Amino acid sequence: MNAIEIIERVRDHQAELVLVDDRLVVRGRTGHLPDELQAELREHKAELMIALGAPIDRTVAAILKELRPYLPPALRQLPDDKILVLVNWSIIAAWGTAMRKAGG
Repeated sequence: MNAIEIIERVRDHQAELVLVDDRLVVRGRTGHLPDELQAELREHKAELMIALGAPIDRTVAAILKELRPYLPPALRQLPDDKILVLVNWSIIAAWGTAMRKAGG
């Protein structure tokens, strides 16, 4: 599912998804969205932030803020730019491993 589909699903529940600072906020609905849709909002937060017009630097900062508590203690102390480099390096390494396994 992509950001546009998720936004449409929120609208199907007579609600609107808006960006307030670095938070996704659901407006116009009383009660909660279905658990499955709430999970989609959390899973696709970065994509939704971009779709709703957040600048890329705010989006990256929000992602790193959420990621930081799950990092080993030594990595939690690193500045955002260094964590971002490590994340990018991990993605590149995982891609290389996948390509070798696929025979490419």
